[in-house]
Amino acid sequence: MLKLYTYHIPFNSAFGSAEHVITHREGIILIYQDQDSGIEAYGEAAPLPGFSEESFEEVKEVLLLNKDHLQEAIKHGNGRETLRLLNQIHQFPSLSFGIDTLLHDFAAKRSNKSLVQYLFPGYHSSIQANGTLPLGNKSVTLSKADALIGEGFTTLKVKVGRDFDNELSILRSLRQKHPDINIRIDANQIWTVDEAIANLTALEELNIEYCEQPVGKKNITGLKKVTEASPVKIAADESVRNKKAISELTEVHAADLLIFKPMLMGTFNDIFVTNELADTHTIETVFTSSLETSVGRAAIAAISAGLGKPERAQGLATGSFLKYDVVLENWLNFPVIKFPDKIGLGISLHYEGLKEL
Repeated sequence: MLKLYTYHIPFNSAFGSAEHVITHREGIILIYQDQDSGIEAYGEAAPLPGFSEESFEEVKEVLLLNKDHLQEAIKHGNGRETLRLLNQIHQFPSLSFGIDTLLHDFAAKRSNKSLVQYLFPGYHSSIQANGTLPLGNKSVTLSKADALIGEGFTTLKVKVGRDFDNELSILRSLRQKHPDINIRIDANQIWTVDEAIANLTALEELNIEYCEQPVGKKNITGLKKVTEASPVKIAADESVRNKKAISELTEVHAADLLIFKPMLMGTFNDIFVTNELADTHTIETVFTSSLETSVGRAAIAAISAGLGKPERAQGLATGSFLKYDVVLENWLNFPVIKFPDKIGLGISLHYEGLKEL
């Protein structure tokens, strides 16, 4: 039996980018209960406002219209064919990712394997996650950095773009106090090309790991100019909107790294093929959540363990942004994510805060 549940979870504080500020996260949890085996499999479809081209309402409508057909297809082993058809008709990546997560969770549990074992025989048993450090008063910022490092984070992501002189001063102090940590910055599209090159040149001495999205997401030519001129590696984030955008970015080598949000990519195969495309152009990928619940993040963690570089922290420690989660386990919320000895996604759902469709 296939069941659909919606969630509406507030953030602990408003979450914003250069274009959007959102106060909550909403999405749909898919649950398939197999009566013969007793297996319960999960997926999550959660389009991200400001990133996804499809809306929550569109995804909900398609799932409701196709729920019975999808249920029968999974029951008779034809779930992947139904997913292929839905993917062709609607081209809603978050919907495809949610359904495919459920199908892979079900298949992994039937094989008595964890999802990461099922996907990748040679996977990394643990993943580093980066901590997020908001910039404010210097002493407060450094104190927060101390706390994150004390928790075990070895990579800190710092949002910049408001007052560069002040940010440069704080980053210098952070580097002086913690010479061995990885510092990555996120400019959130705020700089012009000339500003980006000048600011990143000023940051060269601080050994910044990389800078995310220094210029506007549609300015691929400008992004390429910054990448070619900057002494700091450049990562495309908001520019990585879908598979087509990734193809355009890799074609001209507009960035050194691509930030992959699997919820924007579609099926697992879409993610694997797109990652291979980046790899053939010697562009590294870093995987990050779309601020979804632990259902989606458990799938992203498994993908990260197979495709991400073990020495590079992934953007998965986002559970603390939500006021609550929909799963019982907490293993995804640590600086080093270690996969539990459980089959499938490795999580159990609780229904508090969920509303059945």
